[in-house]
Amino acid sequence: MKKTLFLFTFLISALSHEAHSNENIPLQHFFCDSAMTGGQLSPDGKYFASMVPASGPKCAIEEIDDPQAARVLLVIDLETNTPKVLSGTRGKSRLTGFSWISNTRMIFNRGTDDGGLSGYSMWAINADGTKPKELVPGGLEDGYPTGVRQVLDRMKDDDKHILVTYNKRRPKYTDVYKLNVFSGKLTLIAKDPVIDGQTSLGWVTDDDGVVRGYTSVKGLYYYKYFRNSNDEEFKLIRKFKFQEPSWGISAFSDDPRYVYVRGQAVDKDGTVIDDSNTEALWLWDSYEDKFVEKIYENPKYDVGGIAISDVTKKPVYIYYYGEKPEKVWLDKELEAVYSSIEASFPNDQVSIGSWTDAEDAAIVTAWSDTNPGEMYYYDRNKGSIALIAKSRPWIKKEEMSPMLPISFTARDGLVVEGYLTVPKNSDGKNLPLIVNPHGGPAARDVWGYNPEHQFLASRGYAVLSMNFRGSTGYGRNHVKMANGQWGRKMQDDVTDSVNWAVEQGIADPDNVCIYGASYGGYAVMAGITKTPKMYKCAVNYVGVTDMGLLFSKMPKIWEIWEEQQKIEIGDYENDKEYLDAVSPINLVDRIETPLYIVHGVRDWRVPIQHAQKLRRELEKNGKVEGKDFWWMVKTDEGHGFYKEANKMELYSELEEFFGRYLKDS
Repeated sequence: MKKTLFLFTFLISALSHEAHSNENIPLQHFFCDSAMTGGQLSPDGKYFASMVPASGPKCAIEEIDDPQAARVLLVIDLETNTPKVLSGTRGKSRLTGFSWISNTRMIFNRGTDDGGLSGYSMWAINADGTKPKELVPGGLEDGYPTGVRQVLDRMKDDDKHILVTYNKRRPKYTDVYKLNVFSGKLTLIAKDPVIDGQTSLGWVTDDDGVVRGYTSVKGLYYYKYFRNSNDEEFKLIRKFKFQEPSWGISAFSDDPRYVYVRGQAVDKDGTVIDDSNTEALWLWDSYEDKFVEKIYENPKYDVGGIAISDVTKKPVYIYYYGEKPEKVWLDKELEAVYSSIEASFPNDQVSIGSWTDAEDAAIVTAWSDTNPGEMYYYDRNKGSIALIAKSRPWIKKEEMSPMLPISFTARDGLVVEGYLTVPKNSDGKNLPLIVNPHGGPAARDVWGYNPEHQFLASRGYAVLSMNFRGSTGYGRNHVKMANGQWGRKMQDDVTDSVNWAVEQGIADPDNVCIYGASYGGYAVMAGITKTPKMYKCAVNYVGVTDMGLLFSKMPKIWEIWEEQQKIEIGDYENDKEYLDAVSPINLVDRIETPLYIVHGVRDWRVPIQHAQKLRRELEKNGKVEGKDFWWMVKTDEGHGFYKEANKMELYSELEEFFGRYLKDS
């Protein structure tokens, strides 16, 4: 497909990459905010909008920065090729996202500076920058974030309103409102009945904008309520037990009768029709409450969902995440469109999004493990594609290191997948290795551009991440195998990944460090207490150190998950002996590894007390700060560092720290 010259030349030239002559790629190049984020076309295709740095498209981190006000909305009139920065989107809090709600008006969200505990505020503004308005304020009440939780429906035939969920009535109750995007007026559409102490998790609407149902949770059970029209009351149609067969709504077809659902087929009487390990995609008849057919099941990976055309109203493709993102095509015409675009980017993944309502134009993003992302404008009628901007133009793809999908067999026979980033131009043998277990732990690592991995690989280190048991996307069994296994089999998977890398000749066994955040920080602490001889150095970034604190300092908004956490992690009242045995705070005397502790005072997920108690225990055991352990705590950060200056300081410290203990790098 021909890449035609487009009239975004002012933008492309402004975002041209900066040259660097250092032997190493400058550290800040990996951790600057993106030059452009989240490009979207207006529904009619007349405007393009994106978030850009208020200071301009450059990578320059100042000692004192204010990333809470670092981004603004840029809108380009595509008919006149006129750009406009919307000054009304700049404020004291960070712009976190936006979306078009009509051909000329957008909504956008602003974050908070309290570590993310308060809810986001929702604003609206016209494409020409006029009529900015705060629609719903974000806040914090009784330990719960308040504000719009979800935009349910754009209401295409009504330019003045959208459907949203909002916990306005009580912070724990989420209702559905019709929101006027000019005045902020709210009209209650559907009310959470709060049955038997259940907590609503989310609502769904069909293709006609009818509120069809919601899901709630209480203890170990999920409750699914549904109706077929606005004239009906919501009726309980399913009750699912935690980690047992269940299904949820993925998308509505153009016929309100038929619904695409994801999971295991469980009939209305509770009979499990198909007890698949992975989540499959089914067509469900909502009027008769029966399953029509299984559309797709992957034996190894959970289905992600289904994409449906706004024009034809027919399914386009099913998607899931394997080693890389995958599609199962259902629409041959659009498959041909994708294939022609993908042919222009043979070394990249291609994502096509932000289609116009007529599906005659879209935004194409080309990305890969070495490409942080490039946005293009696609004109379907002309068959042309043109560069808009690169998300990080200062990054040179040819200098980045490849991320390779890998798998290994754990000691109990479980096959664990992961990713290995190997320094560019190395032979991939006998390398210093940094093991990087992910957070969650109910999450997974994915293939793609990872700034931390690229930074570390640019300094000569191989980086290994693994989707240990408990990681999501691999079916129910992979998750359930982690029950009660913090510090045990979950940690064995981390250890076994290191042993695999050594056995394959990739890693030098005498040059291995471990670095992780959140649950990954716990895995760091478990690693240096369970296998203290394995690691030359360790970085615990906002990690759990005290299992008792994990339960006693649980944030209020997580209380609804307490019974489920007892299954996943353990019950501190009844399993105290077991949990204390895998609590790093009780095992500090085993630590021989130089340790860097990083935390934010505003962290509400893993409170600062975890780091503070660890520091005191290290000192009680004769460890000396600056010799045996190091300490970086920021009063203006929460669960991870987000301010550019703080990130620069952190990674500068880690560059020196890893360099001190990993030899021949």
